[in-house]
Amino acid sequence: MSIIQAIILGAVQGITEFLPISSSAHLIIFPKLFGWEEQKLVFDTTLHLATALALIICFWKDIVSIVKSFFKDVLKYKTNLTHYSSDSILGLKIIVGSIPVGLVGLIFGDLVENFFRSILSVAIFLLLGSLLMYIAEKKHKKRLIVKDEISLAKSFKVGLFQVLALLPGVSRSGATLSGGMIFGLSRKEATRFSFLLSIPVVLFAGVSQLISSFDYFNMADFAPMFFGFVSSFIVGIFAIRFMLKFVKDNKLYSFVFYRVGLAVFLIILSFI
Repeated sequence: MSIIQAIILGAVQGITEFLPISSSAHLIIFPKLFGWEEQKLVFDTTLHLATALALIICFWKDIVSIVKSFFKDVLKYKTNLTHYSSDSILGLKIIVGSIPVGLVGLIFGDLVENFFRSILSVAIFLLLGSLLMYIAEKKHKKRLIVKDEISLAKSFKVGLFQVLALLPGVSRSGATLSGGMIFGLSRKEATRFSFLLSIPVVLFAGVSQLISSFDYFNMADFAPMFFGFVSSFIVGIFAIRFMLKFVKDNKLYSFVFYRVGLAVFLIILSFI
């Protein structure tokens, strides 16, 4: 892999991990469209760690506040949740919301990733993810009152939406953002919760891939990995900040249109 290819793929990962257009779909599509060799696991690991770091940097204050409050309340109040602070409850919601994708990912993650790698399957899941986002916007429009928080039970249900992100083309941020909106959150709060909910998953994915591919780091070319990491990290930070600002005054339809257009293009391409 050349350094230019690594920078491009890093930027693609940084953008598509946080915009609801599916990172896994684009990382499958780009090498196939340009005739590049499929990237090795060690390179995927580098990009996942970069986006995990981007999330941690952008939400560092939230993470510190949640962790401090959570352990303080657990030690003081134990299982009496009525006295927990809002940050502690948010931490519980993130834990509860991470359970579904954690279980399903551990059992079926590799099977799903290896089975659905064709351009046609990516196109189909792009369309399904687009439909989910469209439904979320329609429900959001009809709802007279939107909330700034959801219950623990609904956090688990939003976590079920995150399971769909195992399918290349659905999009982790798109699925959880849609789930949050469907269960009553404002677009802004649904986006914030979506990002916070993705931190354990993205971090775990990066660390687990690091462990499984550790033996190959010595054999890998350092330069492409370095530039891919830097590209993904920098672009990821800008993508997070862009998305948080975008949803304040804009609907998700522009992403839906992009996804549908890309899916149609891929369907045509798969039959040529």
